[in-house]
Amino acid sequence: MAPGLLAPCKGEKVRHEGEPALTKSGVELTEPDPKNGRVRQADRRQASMDSILDNAEYLFAEHGYNGVTFAEVAKVANVDTALIRYYFVDKKQLFREVFTRRGPEINRLRLEAMARARHNGKNGIPRLADIVDAFMRPAFVKMSDDAGWANYMAIVSYVNSSRGILDELMSEVFDEVSREFLNDLRAIFPRAPEREIYWSYHLLTGAFTFSLGRTGRIDRLSDGLCSSSDSLAIADRLTTSLTVGISALCGQF
Repeated sequence: MAPGLLAPCKGEKVRHEGEPALTKSGVELTEPDPKNGRVRQADRRQASMDSILDNAEYLFAEHGYNGVTFAEVAKVANVDTALIRYYFVDKKQLFREVFTRRGPEINRLRLEAMARARHNGKNGIPRLADIVDAFMRPAFVKMSDDAGWANYMAIVSYVNSSRGILDELMSEVFDEVSREFLNDLRAIFPRAPEREIYWSYHLLTGAFTFSLGRTGRIDRLSDGLCSSSDSLAIADRLTTSLTVGISALCGQF
């Protein structure tokens, strides 16, 4: 298992009367209906789907799209394969649901941070270091102390280095934020050619999403001096190095 990729905690299959049912992540599966004490069907369904998605997220983060089967997800989630097919039809749809589930929240956090950077800038134009940090840091903060988010970001790293259908998912979920960032670069460097704006974005996102993957390579090369799981340390250093690099590319014109 790659550093930082954590499996959801396994719940007990058997529970005593009166105890709440738990998902594999230890989350209460159902809530009593205050009117009649019976479990609400909608709550039970949503909790079941969340459990499947949490466990599928972990498996996709560790093994990639091609390395996971419905049967493996069912085993880890402690449900029948038929139930997963009922909810998600096939593996492609399951992966799509996993990938799009957390996207809106991280996009909101990044857009809010980018708006603050513009507000703190001059005439609505942010400082380069501030907008670079706003684009990346929310992801590192979310994954720094949450296994689910760390697994999700590992999937983002995997998808961003993939082609075809997976790459289309990346565009669907994240293009809005990327285009906002590109517009900020244009405002900061009004004389820079478009090709340098796009190359700057390309090199930034390459370093950014590789770092989301927590591959453990720097751990081995540094004999433990540095850790690919130290998300906040990476965020600080990425902002510094990428600000210098983008300034060199775009600021020469």
